[in-house]
Amino acid sequence: MCMRDRRYRWVLVLTACVLIGMLIVSALSRPDLPETVPVTQAAKEDVYNTVSVKGTVRAKRESQEFVYAPARVETCYVSLGETVEAGQPLIQVYYPEVSEEVQQAANAFFEETANASPEQAAQNGTIVRASMDGTVAQLPEEGDLLLPGVTAVRIGDFSDLSVEAKVPELYATDLEVGQRANITPVADSGNTVSASLTEIAPYAVQTFSITGGNQSAVVRCSLQITDADAELMPGTTVDVKLFTDTIENAVTVPYTAIRQDGTQQYVFVCEPDGIIHRKDIETGYQLSQGVQVTSGVSAGEWIVCDNQTPLQDGEKVYPDAGQ
Repeated sequence: MCMRDRRYRWVLVLTACVLIGMLIVSALSRPDLPETVPVTQAAKEDVYNTVSVKGTVRAKRESQEFVYAPARVETCYVSLGETVEAGQPLIQVYYPEVSEEVQQAANAFFEETANASPEQAAQNGTIVRASMDGTVAQLPEEGDLLLPGVTAVRIGDFSDLSVEAKVPELYATDLEVGQRANITPVADSGNTVSASLTEIAPYAVQTFSITGGNQSAVVRCSLQITDADAELMPGTTVDVKLFTDTIENAVTVPYTAIRQDGTQQYVFVCEPDGIIHRKDIETGYQLSQGVQVTSGVSAGEWIVCDNQTPLQDGEKVYPDAGQ
C-alpha cells in the first residue's frame, strides 16, 4: 500500500513537470504580439505663412492743431466726438507769458492761416479753428496748459480708417502691397476684421530701447480696412496678422510623427497589413499643430504619430487610429 502511494506520487510529479515544460516551450515559441502604435492620416489643407505685429488704428486723413508758445485753454467751443467743418472755432487760448509784440505777430500769423480773425484774436487770446472737415478725436479741457509742438486738437476723417504697423526688418522682404491681413483689437479678441496691405515704406527706421537694449529696424506699413462692418475705435492698439504666403492643398502631418536621422527627417507610413515603411521627407512651414510636408508623403497615407517608440522599417505593428 505504501509502495503504491509512492508510485502514484511520482506519476503525478512527472505529469506536472511535463505539463509545465510544455507550457514553457509554448510560451517561448509563441511569436511576439505586434507593437500597438497610434496612427493618423496625412492631411490636406491650405497653409498660410503669417507675420504678426502690433498696429494702431488711424484715420487716413487727420489734422493736428498746435499752439506756438505755452498757452492756457480759456474756452472750448466743441466736444470730443463732435463733427466739425473746416474753419469752425475749436478752442480759445491765451498766452500769459508772451509779450504784446509776439502776441501781435502770432495774431497776424493765425489770421493769415485762417485760424483767427483780428477781432477774434483781440478777445483776450487766440481762436484755434479746424483746418479740415472731420471728427474731434483729441481735445484739451478748459484751463489745461498747452505746449508748443504738442498736439492741442486732433481732427480726423474716421469714415475711412487705416492701420499703421511696424514690421521688423527681418520680414520686410516678405511684404507685398495687396496682401491680406486680419486685424484684431487687443481689448476685444473676438472682433477680427479683414484688411489689405496698401503701402510699404521704402526704407527702414531705427528704433531705440531706453533700457539700453539692442537697436533694431522696422518698416512702417499701412493697411486699409476692407470689412464694411468693421467697428474699430481710432487710436486703439490692434494685433495685425499679415498673410505673406498661401499654399493651397498642402500636405501636413503632426509634429509627433516626425523622426530625425542626423539631418534627415522621416516618418513611418503604415500599410493596410500593418507593415510600416520609413519614408524620408522634406518639410516646409511650421504650423500650430503640425508641419507642412513638401515631399515624401501624400495626403491620405496613414502615418505613425509616435516618434518615441523604437520602430524598424518593415516591422509589423498594430495600428490604433483612435476611433
